[in-house]
Amino acid sequence: MKQTAQLTRRTFAKAGLAVFGTAMLPCGALGDQASSVAPGLPTVQWGKYQITRLLVGHNPIKGTSHYSKELDQEMREYFADQNNGLKLLRRCQQLGINTCQMGGQNIEALLRAFYAEGGKMQWIATFYSAPGQGKEELARILKMDPKPIGAQHYGATSDRLMREGRIDQALDTLKMLRDAGLLVGLCSHNHEVIDYAESKGWDVDFYQCSLYHSTDGLNPKQKGEVFEEETRQAMLKTIRQVSKPCIAFKVLGANRHCGSPAEVEAALRLTFERIKPTDVVLVGMWQKYKDQVAENVGLVKRIVQGA
Repeated sequence: MKQTAQLTRRTFAKAGLAVFGTAMLPCGALGDQASSVAPGLPTVQWGKYQITRLLVGHNPIKGTSHYSKELDQEMREYFADQNNGLKLLRRCQQLGINTCQMGGQNIEALLRAFYAEGGKMQWIATFYSAPGQGKEELARILKMDPKPIGAQHYGATSDRLMREGRIDQALDTLKMLRDAGLLVGLCSHNHEVIDYAESKGWDVDFYQCSLYHSTDGLNPKQKGEVFEEETRQAMLKTIRQVSKPCIAFKVLGANRHCGSPAEVEAALRLTFERIKPTDVVLVGMWQKYKDQVAENVGLVKRIVQGA
């Protein structure tokens, strides 16, 4: 009888996907130190907004693990129950995370339910529309109550425009977000996009920077998602050098730096040591097997306050 692998973000198949026929257990938690963490995350000031240095993202909620189809499916099934999404957001708020970075109509439905019950977390939207489009999407997110404090130009679109030599077309979307009174962000999985925008002095408030190329198509020879150390180092260098604050994401390599609590801490520590004091980190979380929110909050507090 075929066994079903149950991978969490804290479980990493070191031997690769070939081991998926073997049942796997989550790595151990960090113990009482993580579970007893209290509010008080370090924050940065972006314009008129105070933002915690740890943000929660939407990939697990959307069932997008960037790791395996099996893990995608398990996440989708878990978050098909909106109550599990609400529990996640409540726990983030309880432990001091004050901002999420998320997007899409299913996420908007979750946020409406969260706000309806009294949730207070700030929201930075992912703006998916292609250049020259987006009026409908913008009108929809601006009707949210509360509306997002900012929005970022979708990273996959930025990457595609760069590959096709049309990256300047992103300026149309960025101007539309600026005119709407939002914090304006440019997202990419490719450090060259961020370097280009910085060199041209683009009117943005922040960059959102994946530490890994990951998405298919950035390299013509690439097949599927690839996580390479050289891309992590290149993006960390860019984040450190640019004048604008950044959101660093895929800092745990979409499960690839999660073989143990020590590996998780090492990946977070490397990131915070290399980014600027004005920057923040975005992490996808889910609570099916253990309290990832408490673990991440405890680690970030220890790393940042220790520094």
